[in-house]
Amino acid sequence: MLEFQLTEQLSYKGEIVVLEKGKSIPLKATDPAIVFVKEAPVSLSYSSIEKKLISTGQFFLLPRDFVCLAESETDQQVLLLRIPNMTAIYIHFMPPLAKEEVGDFEHLLYPLPMTDAIFTLVDSVLFYINEKHTSSQLMGLKAFELFYFLKTFYSEDLIKHFFTPILKKEYTFALFILTHYSKVKNADELAHLSNYTFSGFDKQFRKVFGMAPYKWMLQKKVSRIYLEICTTSKPIKVIAEEFGFTNSSHLGDFCRKHIGMSPVRLRKKQIG
Repeated sequence: MLEFQLTEQLSYKGEIVVLEKGKSIPLKATDPAIVFVKEAPVSLSYSSIEKKLISTGQFFLLPRDFVCLAESETDQQVLLLRIPNMTAIYIHFMPPLAKEEVGDFEHLLYPLPMTDAIFTLVDSVLFYINEKHTSSQLMGLKAFELFYFLKTFYSEDLIKHFFTPILKKEYTFALFILTHYSKVKNADELAHLSNYTFSGFDKQFRKVFGMAPYKWMLQKKVSRIYLEICTTSKPIKVIAEEFGFTNSSHLGDFCRKHIGMSPVRLRKKQIG
């Protein structure tokens, strides 16, 4: 399975949107967001279709940079869970797509019914927001929990249709990055390998992963080195060579800067 971890650099966010009876309220998604309609039906209007009715107890995905108008027949609150690296999480949790499947879905909006588990998740997020416990790390954990429920309670076909907005635009790029990043030394080499100009690569990378490529690559390198030191018996010298350090001393400097201790001390701490 492709390596994945929750990162503090991303801004996961839970947000309550108040809908007033008969008023059109814009739902904006600067980052991909999943919207949960718990209390009453909501009518959506946007460019590609005139109206789409979201029933009580359904949820749907808003793609990045998307705006629609939401109107309710009653006053109610809906929950938006903003997930900036949604495509990367999808690839981590969900079944891989064949090349011919990417972009094979025509619809933009595909709501799903909320299971009891997802109702409970929504209630917990609403509770945290009302209690002002809204850290990005906590909302990120809730995003992971949601993806676990999606994989557990819904069919592969439903999941693919639900995630159409991100699969059509971002899936291929994200899968390429997650498959090949460990084969290169830096973001410049990864951009070259992907056949992008660096400016185009940087722009697309920030959209899909929510941060600059060099920061993401550094985080991945730190994580991989940490795992090699703590979960294998390889000599430190060998690990240094595998990660392109000229010697063990340079690896030691890197670990002290980014992990807070030398490789030898880190390994001893893990064992002891």
